[in-house]
Amino acid sequence: MNTKTCLILINDAEQKLKKYVAHKTSMNMVQAKLKYLIITTIAISAVSVLYLYSSTQEEVYIKIIDNVEYQKKEQDMAQHSQSEKLFDIDNFHYIQHNSNTCKGDTSIKAIFLVTSYFGNVETRSAMRRAFSSEDLKHLNFRRVFLLGRAPSDKYTSQKSVADEGQRFGDLIQGNFIEAYKNLTYKHVMGLKWASKFCSSAKYIVKMDDDIVVNIEKVTELLDSLKMPSRKNVIAGYILRNMQPIREPANKWYITAEEYNSSRYPPFVSGWFYVTTPETAANLVKLSKTNKYFWIDDTYVTGILANQLKIRHFDIGKYFAVHSEYMECCLDDIRRKNLKCDYLIGPNGGNNNLFYEFNNAVSICNLNLCKDRMRPLNETCVSKKVHSLGKGKASIRNYKLH
Repeated sequence: MNTKTCLILINDAEQKLKKYVAHKTSMNMVQAKLKYLIITTIAISAVSVLYLYSSTQEEVYIKIIDNVEYQKKEQDMAQHSQSEKLFDIDNFHYIQHNSNTCKGDTSIKAIFLVTSYFGNVETRSAMRRAFSSEDLKHLNFRRVFLLGRAPSDKYTSQKSVADEGQRFGDLIQGNFIEAYKNLTYKHVMGLKWASKFCSSAKYIVKMDDDIVVNIEKVTELLDSLKMPSRKNVIAGYILRNMQPIREPANKWYITAEEYNSSRYPPFVSGWFYVTTPETAANLVKLSKTNKYFWIDDTYVTGILANQLKIRHFDIGKYFAVHSEYMECCLDDIRRKNLKCDYLIGPNGGNNNLFYEFNNAVSICNLNLCKDRMRPLNETCVSKKVHSLGKGKASIRNYKLH
């Protein structure tokens, strides 16, 4: 092979090598661009998903705190007495507040503040089915449900509760955790909201969601009170000479540190009571300088009310203490068209009783029922029903020794 031939072969090899390198480079560029496009697409998708997820969550937390640490803090608040703290109602925020509920309406007879647990969707539904917001407006009433937060609730979620509030416009929710010893927060939150956003209402009716009320007869009840509108007043089922329970095993156990007197001042049951926006505002103001106490009706309508020298009006004759009386009323109306002696009573764990009762007494409210010959407490025969809550029964065999 001569020199010329070798040069030709070398040049040819160089050309092929250049073409190969160019091709490889081109392929690498294509692959790089493709890789960049894939990464960019994934990143955009991830950001979109995160945005959509975050947009569905309520902006509950003002500060970004480690979730485990925050939940532990909430659990500690729920489990321990807050006797060393002052009730600082200003240092909380509303998750939902529906501030337009009473806006622009000066003819409101009463605003109902219904203390309700976060997960009691069925109970709230029964109350709405009995009287919708429009039905209540015809009676010059308004209604809101008072809720806290329950991140670990098994039966509903914050998103569901937010959707419920959006749909019905009747939820007032604070950023405190739902717990028995936090009921005072919920109670005072309701009074604070009503005195600020529904101050034009003549009355505030505070009630629990497990209480049955003859709504149409509430107007007559309010008219019969003749309470002075410009004085501190509360009407309800008055409890007198009640003593703190000092037995540690009892649910209502109160330490001397929490409350050091031997008796509570007179207070009214938190089941149902009537007050005014002015009185509510005064109670909220006073709560800011008083030691926290977790039994809410005793604290609000007793301890605080006593300092304000609030006058209590007794409407205990309208209350049924036992749910069996409400069941008997319902049965007597359906079978005999007999009037019910009571306007207010517990539902006994029957979440639908509010609807059933008001649906039945609508006949009596039209004056189509007969007077009783004997009082209900002498004629009521009802089976005792024990609610098992949302748990399941378990049957087991045990050996008898």
